[in-house]
Amino acid sequence: MQKKLLTLLLLFVSTLSAMPVLTEARKEVHPQEASTYPFHLTQALIAKSGSGQTVRGTGTYLGKGIFLTAAHNLTNERGQLLAGQTIRSYNAQGTELFHTGAKAKAYHLPAGYQGYEDLRQDLGLIEVESSLGIPAGQQEVKLAVYTQAQKLVGKRVFSMGFSSLTRPPYTQASGQVLAVEADGTLTADLELVAENSGSPVFLDGEIIGIVTAVTEECRGQSSCSRATITPLTPELKKELLDPAGIQARLID
Repeated sequence: MQKKLLTLLLLFVSTLSAMPVLTEARKEVHPQEASTYPFHLTQALIAKSGSGQTVRGTGTYLGKGIFLTAAHNLTNERGQLLAGQTIRSYNAQGTELFHTGAKAKAYHLPAGYQGYEDLRQDLGLIEVESSLGIPAGQQEVKLAVYTQAQKLVGKRVFSMGFSSLTRPPYTQASGQVLAVEADGTLTADLELVAENSGSPVFLDGEIIGIVTAVTEECRGQSSCSRATITPLTPELKKELLDPAGIQARLID
């Protein structure tokens, strides 16, 4: 199945309409809901490179000063980090919550990440500092790694994400996992819009992966009902989560 990155989908959406849209399949995250678990941990992410390039996506604060998003939100098409890049995140009220600090190595990607087509490893961690003095000492969200991805087929998952193209900008959707693809990613009937890239995918209150792409059939559309999910895997746990001190339980 051919897939297209959500960050690239934005290029098509921007040319189609200057007006915000909200598909019926995505619902508003209401203000009261936005302050509860796990909605309060998901934020709009804005990455700016030293050359002035801006990428908008979605990410989740895991706790312990660690922010989770899609790797391609942070790199060029070949998987190389953008020079001079800074990250800021904002909640549903538009308040800046986190930013990259002065650390030389704030970004952590899989060692073998090859760029936009490498959806199986399309996961990145960012070391962030709180803009509001939020304590960073504990893990805030639960994560689960399914060692047999096929067991996720048929499960109903939900996701929340931000997009400057929707009103309101913070929305949520649910859908069913339809298949495990040849590259190890999951396909789900989950409605998405541009800038949802990096959104967490939850099952039973635990993150089991993130949204990273849509299918090629969505080219030129302002939304898509076929999502690609990059699942958490034992390999990603060992290479990224464990060194960052982020706990994730293994499910056989």
